[in-house]
Amino acid sequence: MATGQVEVVILGISQDGGVPQPGCRCNTCASSIEEPSRRLHPVSCVIRGIDGSIHLIEATRRLDEQLAMASSVLGLGTSIIPETLCLTHAHLGHIDGLGQFGKESMGLSGVPLFASDSVVSLLRGRDSLGPFDSRIVQPGVPFSPSEGCGFEYTLVQVPHRDEHSDTHAVMVRGGAKRLLFLPDHDDWGQTLTMAGSKGIREWFSSLEVDVVLLDGTFWDSDELEGRDMADVPHPTICESLSRLGERREGDPRILFIHLNHTNPVLDPKSEQLRRVVSMGWGVAEQRSVIVL
Repeated sequence: MATGQVEVVILGISQDGGVPQPGCRCNTCASSIEEPSRRLHPVSCVIRGIDGSIHLIEATRRLDEQLAMASSVLGLGTSIIPETLCLTHAHLGHIDGLGQFGKESMGLSGVPLFASDSVVSLLRGRDSLGPFDSRIVQPGVPFSPSEGCGFEYTLVQVPHRDEHSDTHAVMVRGGAKRLLFLPDHDDWGQTLTMAGSKGIREWFSSLEVDVVLLDGTFWDSDELEGRDMADVPHPTICESLSRLGERREGDPRILFIHLNHTNPVLDPKSEQLRRVVSMGWGVAEQRSVIVL
């Protein structure tokens, strides 16, 4: 069914492990078990094109629930089947739903899968491409996932523990607005150097984006008790807020995603969330829709 507009549905806002995270007994995970409405999925989006076509970014372990969520939000009545898939990188939480497309579940074949050369090569080596027609995409080159969908993707390379594959953000350009989906990168210094920009605002301005779904995995560098944060590098929300300051006229709307179960902004009553909101930024919500 044609819609006349491009709609992005946020299907997950958590880090790869989700909430509850396996093996965790923290209050956040425990409360999500007791109250299913607090359950959070790994980061993923569905995009409905102007022609009604359905396109998925990331294939997570919660694929069944996320597709059912997308169907509910978009008012489609039944669970949907994505017509295309785009991947940012090959870390497990972003690809461990790939098997659901195959004969053990949906039984699909020839689904266009868009990713970088190194991601496609890795998946081919793991024999994970059976249900897919893989399409290697070059960073910085816009492309349309299907004829008539009314939007374009552009991959934007970022540094992120590239031991298995490289990593990209995905820019989605609709008829009126542009959204940057950036769930993972290592640190602002490396990212801005790679982008050739001096600051976050300068980079986002050069991309001409209106909305940014931004890596907010951890609140600060003391969050993982008993673990070395260097093992899981991400810029903290505190650092991002320090670099950004308060939102100014002309700034894009920034919503933090990829939140670890330890992140205090997941608590709607937390001082940390109030600080984010008071500075003019936000935390993304599952089931929310962004019109492009």
